[in-house]
Amino acid sequence: MCHGLTGAGDGPAAYLLYPKPRDFTQNEFRLVSTSSMEATDEDLFLTITRGMPGSSMPSWETLNPHERWALVSYIRSLTNDPNAPIESDALIQVPQETPNTPQSIGRGRALFSQACASCHGLQGKGDGQQVMTDNAGVPITPRDLTAGIFKGSSSSHDLYNRLIAGLPGSPMPSYAGVYPDEQVWDLIHYVQSLVPPGVEERVRLRPRTIQAHRIRGDLPGEPTAEAWKRVQPVRLVLTPLWWRDHRVEGVAVKALHNGKTLAVHLAWDDPTRDHATLRPQSFSDGVAVQFSTDDDPPFFGMGEAASVVQIWHWKASWQEDATQWRDIETAYPHAAVDWYEAQRDYRYGEPFEVSQSTTASQDPQFMGGWGADNPLSDPRRRSAAEEALATGLGTLTSRPPALQCVDAKGLWQDGRWQVVLLRQMSPNEPGDLKLKPGQSVSVAFAVWDGHAGDRNGQKNVSIWNILELER
Repeated sequence: MCHGLTGAGDGPAAYLLYPKPRDFTQNEFRLVSTSSMEATDEDLFLTITRGMPGSSMPSWETLNPHERWALVSYIRSLTNDPNAPIESDALIQVPQETPNTPQSIGRGRALFSQACASCHGLQGKGDGQQVMTDNAGVPITPRDLTAGIFKGSSSSHDLYNRLIAGLPGSPMPSYAGVYPDEQVWDLIHYVQSLVPPGVEERVRLRPRTIQAHRIRGDLPGEPTAEAWKRVQPVRLVLTPLWWRDHRVEGVAVKALHNGKTLAVHLAWDDPTRDHATLRPQSFSDGVAVQFSTDDDPPFFGMGEAASVVQIWHWKASWQEDATQWRDIETAYPHAAVDWYEAQRDYRYGEPFEVSQSTTASQDPQFMGGWGADNPLSDPRRRSAAEEALATGLGTLTSRPPALQCVDAKGLWQDGRWQVVLLRQMSPNEPGDLKLKPGQSVSVAFAVWDGHAGDRNGQKNVSIWNILELER
């Protein structure tokens, strides 16, 4: 899906991703532990296990070790020289680490300003040289070290390998022979001092389990209802498909059910409320839940041809439209307008107001989207959420209006969205998502930040997680 069938980095999802998926056929990997800049099998195994923070590459630690080693062998077979040996003397020998003291950090700071600040910036925020490319000519920017997002990790062992081996295919050079080991350790200690405690773990994509507790009576539809305050949230890490430093880092998930209806509460930080989409350069905030009932769920990016996923998608702009349909006349109430044949109530020769030219006053036969039952164009829409199906990238299909069963409400307050989505657990329609108490299903999440231009496939996503419905 990302790396392509032949491993050339040209999978169907590649155009949506930045950094771009690695081209395995070139036998050039970023994270290596050799002075020859070649990846060992152990290097590949670690990368598969840990994922690649700062990209859409998740951890695959959910696969057992045998499966991960099988992936290593297969990836090797895709390279242009799968049997090339790695000389034993090329393996980097990590020496004994010197004590990590304030004095070592101070010396490392001086070294950092000489060797690293031109790219990473004096404070390590990645604000130095910006116009750079990788070996494929793709633009690349230096890492913000203070964000705790390392392609490998910030462990002393890993950082020593990064400094001595460099990052093959990137502007990050090798410092082998440039500094003695004592100074290399000083530099490592300074880099580690830039990383706030716990931040590294907060950016790793790892599956979590969400408990949907069973309660009696009606489920809370208000995001601030007291019932939600008694539920412990599960924080899920999100990553933007097209990487950016200012992103939605995570979403807090809660769930309740009463045996008949499922309610999902989602909350995330967003300093701006983006709910108007009347201008072509304006985009809406939103959040979606994706479900798969398969024992072995499909690719978490919109499912696969043989495995459909169901999506509940709340949109801030739809919530505004549910109370009053907003169109150009709403944004420009004093605009000059003319009479059109599509207007149902206009009598030729009589004056009329801008309010009479709104979408709702037109005949849907003349309004292509509305006439075709496109939910995006229907001024009578009263739900803030859309229910859709997908069987792979580019297949998202909104369900017919009669089958739209998701109800939703969002509240933006003090720089934070809270949204509740509710839906029957077992509708009568064939092919519908059916849930029951005691069941476990796979769920993934996506958040759109309209202020950042998120829309469609430009979004922040999680990997598959488990939703357990209490009996």
